[in-house]
Amino acid sequence: MIKYSTNHRSTLLGLAMTIALAVQPALGADANDTPPTDKASNALYWQGQSALKQSDWSTALQRFVELEKLLRKNEPKSVDAALYWEAYTLVQAKRTAEAKNAIERLRREFPDSRWSREADALVAQMQPAPKLAPGVVDDDLTDVALQALLSAPPERALPLLKKVLASDRSIKTKKRALFVLSQLETDDAMNVVLDTAKNSREPELRRESIRMLGISGRKSAIEALSGLYASSNTAEEKRGVIEAWLIADREDLVLKSARDESDPAVRRKAIETLGAMGASDELRQLFDTTKDADNRRAIIHSLGVAGNTTALTSIAGNTSLPQNERVEALRSLGIAGDHGGDKALLDLYATADTPALRDAVLQGLLISGDADAVSKLYQNARSTEEKKALLRILTTMDDDKAIEILEQELGQPEKKQ
Repeated sequence: MIKYSTNHRSTLLGLAMTIALAVQPALGADANDTPPTDKASNALYWQGQSALKQSDWSTALQRFVELEKLLRKNEPKSVDAALYWEAYTLVQAKRTAEAKNAIERLRREFPDSRWSREADALVAQMQPAPKLAPGVVDDDLTDVALQALLSAPPERALPLLKKVLASDRSIKTKKRALFVLSQLETDDAMNVVLDTAKNSREPELRRESIRMLGISGRKSAIEALSGLYASSNTAEEKRGVIEAWLIADREDLVLKSARDESDPAVRRKAIETLGAMGASDELRQLFDTTKDADNRRAIIHSLGVAGNTTALTSIAGNTSLPQNERVEALRSLGIAGDHGGDKALLDLYATADTPALRDAVLQGLLISGDADAVSKLYQNARSTEEKKALLRILTTMDDDKAIEILEQELGQPEKKQ
């Protein structure tokens, strides 16, 4: 924790008091983000989001560019989402000119996009800070003052933070105040966060409060989250609690929701979250005890996100299971490609005894982007129809590889009749 001198601390506390009492119009809430439904696109989306969380701008941009290409083929109406996330990533990477180009493409191709408002916010973020009128407090200055409260005595900081939450300041500023509250490590501070989660009239602020309870990791905060989950009547709030458990790394509570939740949408969220947490063993246990077909397929997909190739290979090769579950397992091996899924798919292709299973192997390889593996399968293909299917997949994945094969085929001399 940063330490300040007495005079410096007094100055910052005074600045914080000024900000707490200032009035500024609230900003609108951000639009809800919905991941793509296509399996391959969904995998790229989450890989990009994961890279963003790690500030790996290069990997994130690569994933969102790949997502744009795939959406243009499969879900062209959803390309605007990929363009927005490309622009967002470029802004974070300080590549302003490229970010402006991405936003211009978004506006030109999708004038009525639901991402227009967020794109406008990115443009505003790139603009030079305007000169402020007397009495108006800059949000950046606000952040400095709120950050200073992290080093202030909790009994001094708490009243100021409560005033910020009760004021008409922006959602961004109030979120920052909630973060500081979550770091004060006192019961009184966490009670304010919990009260905001229960009673705030601003839905976005309630969601942020739930998230901050998860970030704090305190035992009392986790207990409060469990109480909120149990008493909640809305799926949206329950999903927010599950995300907070993800932040707090509470696999046990997420697993309980995946087992016991009656709302199918919320239970699906819990299953997906287990995948994001890498809870391979828990997902496999859940698969073995779950009878609902939709939930079983969701678990299989999450096993792919978690990278559990052993479980997926077992499911895909189990002839006693329904074919649709085996197909889902093969596709999900593509999501788990970096964990050995590609090799498993190659091995399983030889034993795939139905067109649906063979197609699922190819879809898995398409998701993983392993053009070399598809090329190898092509070289060993036994029929013209099989070669056609493999070449179609390869063309989608890697034009250069496809051209190499075409050159080989076209370069062969014609067989004498």
